[in-house]
Amino acid sequence: MAFRLHEGRLLRDDRPFTALGVTYFPVRAGCRLWVDWDPDVVAADLRRIAEAGLNTVRVFVFWRDFHPDPRHVDGQALTRLRLLVELAEAAGLSCVLSVLTLFMNGQLLDLPWRRGRSLWRDPQMLAAQETFVRAVAATIADRTNVLALDLGDEISNVDPAEAATLTPAEVARWYGRLVGAVRQAAPEVLVCQANNALTVLGGSAFGPASGRALDLLAVHGFPLWSPGHIESTLSPKATQLPAFLARLAGAHGVALVDELGTYGADDEVAAAYLRAAVASVLVSGAAGVIVWCWQDTTSTAEPYDRRPAERVVGLHRADGTPKPVMTAYRQLVDAAPALVRTTEPAGVAVWPVAGQLAGGGSYLDPHRDAVSPFFAYLLLKRLHVEVDVVVTPAAGHQLVVCPSVDQVTLEDLAHLRAALHRGATVYYSLGDHLHGFPGAELVGAEIVDYDLTGRDRQEVVWDGEVWPVDWTVARAVPTTLRATSGQVLAAYPDGTPAVVVNAVGAGRLVFTNVPFERQLDAAGRFTLAPWERFYRRIAELAGVRPAVRCSDPEVEVVPVDGGVALINHRDRAVTVRVGRDGDDPDADLVVDLTEKGWTVARLPMTSNTATLNTATSTAVSSA
Repeated sequence: MAFRLHEGRLLRDDRPFTALGVTYFPVRAGCRLWVDWDPDVVAADLRRIAEAGLNTVRVFVFWRDFHPDPRHVDGQALTRLRLLVELAEAAGLSCVLSVLTLFMNGQLLDLPWRRGRSLWRDPQMLAAQETFVRAVAATIADRTNVLALDLGDEISNVDPAEAATLTPAEVARWYGRLVGAVRQAAPEVLVCQANNALTVLGGSAFGPASGRALDLLAVHGFPLWSPGHIESTLSPKATQLPAFLARLAGAHGVALVDELGTYGADDEVAAAYLRAAVASVLVSGAAGVIVWCWQDTTSTAEPYDRRPAERVVGLHRADGTPKPVMTAYRQLVDAAPALVRTTEPAGVAVWPVAGQLAGGGSYLDPHRDAVSPFFAYLLLKRLHVEVDVVVTPAAGHQLVVCPSVDQVTLEDLAHLRAALHRGATVYYSLGDHLHGFPGAELVGAEIVDYDLTGRDRQEVVWDGEVWPVDWTVARAVPTTLRATSGQVLAAYPDGTPAVVVNAVGAGRLVFTNVPFERQLDAAGRFTLAPWERFYRRIAELAGVRPAVRCSDPEVEVVPVDGGVALINHRDRAVTVRVGRDGDDPDADLVVDLTEKGWTVARLPMTSNTATLNTATSTAVSSA
């Protein structure tokens, strides 16, 4: 057995392994690689990928090319697949094989015999999937370089309307059925299923929460197609999104970012994006990152005939020359061993309290929020505190952040009370006043009424500091609070409570009836004010301080095995001062970071100011 999971880490031959790879299409054949098969071209390409320092290649197994007749799987196609895996092994590459591939670059490369039947509910289609997946697994079962089989890349896009009607239980059963088929033929092969950002954030049931049967939870990080308002490829939001998705998936298992890249940007922007995004993913603790994609293609066949721009998003041009983005990736690959996050649990947790839909889709169902946990993560990152994203809070979490909650269940309330009674400080912002309010007993205040005008509720005042509120952006109903057992910390201009703290057990609940995180989701709004100072006040109440201080909130700070990783998410070069909390500020390290640059540094122990210059972003430095 080559690959296995142990204590949340991916191992190969019992050693820690970080997948660093690319998605591969041959230049001329493109998505027709199995039909226009040329093993000499494939072998040469795989050698080049390995020579670039990469260790993993991701390949699409187009279902229609392997299963043209529902009665049998094509033996010649399976032979070609096995040969590709063998060629990858000879080059020193592991493989992620995306089976059941029907959706590609925005269109269906469909089975001629499916005729619109459901992948998830039609008995014949379910049986056909088992047959195909089992055949692929049997073909590669004895190969030790297969990292994982992917059960259908962004499979919900085959029929988004139907996928939206599937319950988490139905998706979990589908996963379990196909994982069982793989296990019958290849018991030791890992299984994943990859989804885009909207799905990972709760756009359908094909999210991490349904993937208990899977070994790896694969996510895609493209800022252009993500929910919320990410202003540009070089926005700090953009380069932190993939790592957040990995953290969110990692709350349910082991995360793999198996698509990351840029569209609609020039070569320099693409390189800058990749520098910061990949560095952030690696320090997030993900099992690896697979970049889209190795090389531009000259193919004119589908799907490129309808979407020719898809032909020019490679790390290399069609003639084989590297683009700036490949140079940036190679630097990250070379330094990846230094970008391993320490395994110490964080003292702060983002808990996306998602509730559970009743399934009726009625007017009583609350708004389903996809972006508030991401904004909570961004705000905490700006404070430079270490953050976990969790399914439920754990005993070690000193501060638990529940952002813009739209629905809370009795089970959620039980977890909330348990965290409070353990002594945690829980921050809870209200998304939906009917379904998300956790009750006056916990809040220390009651809702008097709602008021659609929101008059005199356009800002929150806390000890003289003011934060504006946009109820339209928040898509929420303003409410009036009346304090009961709680202490009012902040108020609206009309004097009614905006933030209340209430002692519960050994802990305390800090509550606001503003969907504080969701009201930040408008283009340009996140930069209008130092919003993280609102979170800093809550962190201070909880006694949370960053272990490492940094002078720029847009520089991500993460402890790693080699020291501290510093990742500049700004679109310009910065100079920052970095030091341990409690140390003499005169001993701070002065670090120059390029646009979207990064470094790993060891903080000085002396009182002498040290300076670290990072003209490139590959240095591992000490004072």
